[in-house]
Amino acid sequence: AIAMASRVANEMGNDGHRVGHQIRFESRCNSNTAIKFMTDGILLREIQSDFLLSQYSVIVLDEAHERNLNTDVLIGLLSRIIPLRNESMPESPLKLIIMSATLRVQDFAENVQLFPSGPPPIINIAARQY
Repeated sequence: AIAMASRVANEMGNDGHRVGHQIRFESRCNSNTAIKFMTDGILLREIQSDFLLSQYSVIVLDEAHERNLNTDVLIGLLSRIIPLRNESMPESPLKLIIMSATLRVQDFAENVQLFPSGPPPIINIAARQY
C-alpha cells in the first residue's frame, strides 16, 4: 500500500495530499485524499464502521488470485454491499474492479450475487510475467 501510494502520487505529480495510504498502524490520509491505498484488513475494518462504504466510489481489489481469508470475505461482503449501496444511494453507485495476473475470470464474472445484471466487462491486458 505504501509503495503504490508513493508511486501513484509521484506519477500524478503531487505532494501526496491527493493520494494516501493506510496500513495497520499508520495512516497518511486527509480530507483532500482522493485515492487511498489500504490493506485488505483495513478495508474490512472500514466495512465494519460504514457497511455501504459511502465515502468510496470505486473499490479496486488487486492480486485477487492470491486467495486468502480476507480477500474471500471481502468479495463475499462486496457481493452484498454493492447491490445495497446502489439501491440506497443510486446517485453514487459503488463500482468494483478486480485485478489479477492469473485469475480465472469466469469464477468471478459468472457470480450473480456480485454481478446481478449480468457478467461485467472483462479487460485483458497483455503484459510480460516476471
